[in-house]
Order: sequence, then C-alpha cells, then structure tokens
Amino acid sequence: MQHEAGHFLIAYLVGILPKGYTISSLDALQKEGSLNIQAGTAFVDFEFQEEVNTGKVSATTLNKFSCIALAGVSTEYLIYGFAEGGLDDIRKLDLLLKGLGFTQKKADSQVRWSLLNTVLLLRRHEAARAKLAEAFSMGKSVGSCIDIIENSIDVSDL
Repeated sequence: MQHEAGHFLIAYLVGILPKGYTISSLDALQKEGSLNIQAGTAFVDFEFQEEVNTGKVSATTLNKFSCIALAGVSTEYLIYGFAEGGLDDIRKLDLLLKGLGFTQKKADSQVRWSLLNTVLLLRRHEAARAKLAEAFSMGKSVGSCIDIIENSIDVSDL
C-alpha cells in the first residue's frame, strides 16, 4: 500500500495524472475481475507512450518516468529501511534506458538523479503520502486521493 502510494504521489507531483490503482491481487480481482493484474498504479500517460513508440523520449519525460518508476522502492526504503517490492519497476526502467541506447554509466547517472529527486519529494510530502496510503486502504476513488494530495500539500512547498 505504501509502495503504490509513493508511485501515485510522485506521479501527481511531476504532472502525470493517476487514473487508477490496485493494492493487491485480491483488489485487482474485485476492481477488474481478473487475477492477471498485479498491484500497481495506472496513469494517463499518452504523451509518454507516444514518445516511447517513436523511440525518442525527451529528457523531461524520461525524468518524470524515472522518478515515478523508483517511487515505490524509495517509499519502502524511507519507511522501513529496506525495500521488498519494486523489482518489476526497476526492470521496466532498465529496459527503457537500454532501449534508448543508454550506456551503463549514463543509465546509472539517470537512476541516481531520479532517486535523489524522488526521495527529496517523498520526504517533503511525507504527510500527503501517509494520508494517501490510508485512503488506499479504505478503497477511496482516484478523485478522492487527488483531493487528499491537494489538501495535504502547502502551496509554498511546491
């Protein structure tokens, strides 16, 4: 739950609108009627998909995607001191960077930059993430979750 709250919060903060979330396979079964869906957060990311399909992803888009991809693992680490989930998130980011022709050195640099910025955002907005995780546990709608973020963040913090 904390992991997905991290993805959702970071996506919203970097300007990618979340459109849904599932917190477990059981949640996916109840919401989507399928066990083939993993826990996760879905986004309104048409621009990103278009850029990936052309093979040319802008630096801004890549930075946003990288931060979102690392948000779950970062959240777990900040809360628990270690991360159990997120291997799939890291694999997806790694595949994207390789697909874009990044050298290992350049990929490592992208991951470090993204991790630093993601952790800074998560620390700054810890209260919003905690409230968001609580909302997830109650099955709140995406709109309610966005409202929670909006009401939890001090405008002067942006």
